[in-house]
Amino acid sequence: MMELLPPVGWADVATKRDLDQQSDRLELLIRAEFAGVATEVSRVRADFEGALRRMQTAMLSALVSVAGILIALSIFGPH
Repeated sequence: MMELLPPVGWADVATKRDLDQQSDRLELLIRAEFAGVATEVSRVRADFEGALRRMQTAMLSALVSVAGILIALSIFGPH
């Protein structure tokens, strides 16, 4: 099996410590990326909630206006 490997020196062989260090760096990178994603999701959620509140306010205002117009027409409209 060893004869199938390309000829390399011992400097090219990764040690357990090398792999552990690489794993630690990768874990830190992944944690940083997830923190960035979580921050972005929180920002999008806040933007969405604000837009939803504005839309609800606009819809309620429109509904109250239409109801007022209909009541006024039923009272003062042509009979």
